[in-house]
Amino acid sequence: MITGEKRIKIDGKTYFLRYTWKALVEISDKYGDNPNLFQAETVAFVGSAGMRAKHPEMTSEKIMEISPPLIPFANDVQEALTWAYFGDQGVPKDEGSVKKKRTLTGLLNHIGRLFSRE
Repeated sequence: MITGEKRIKIDGKTYFLRYTWKALVEISDKYGDNPNLFQAETVAFVGSAGMRAKHPEMTSEKIMEISPPLIPFANDVQEALTWAYFGDQGVPKDEGSVKKKRTLTGLLNHIGRLFSRE
């Protein structure tokens, strides 16, 4: 198996999702940076883009016709997309900077309230 491929089953058959940079550009051009994978037409298009290299017959229309369970299919597509962007390390976790931002925001709000009392 090629690194970054997600094996999925649809209607009892095995398929592979893998997002090339070309597929990522195509998705971004059509849906922007954050496609709504809970909309059937969107996830069908995004799924077909990921299957195109090995399964060109799996067009978005064909996926809509088969109608696999939406949430499991969307989760598989999301997992494959995450791998395409971040590799095997997954989404980076930078919890420390979020906490600092909240602290800084709280401090700025507090200073703002002090000056608004006049």
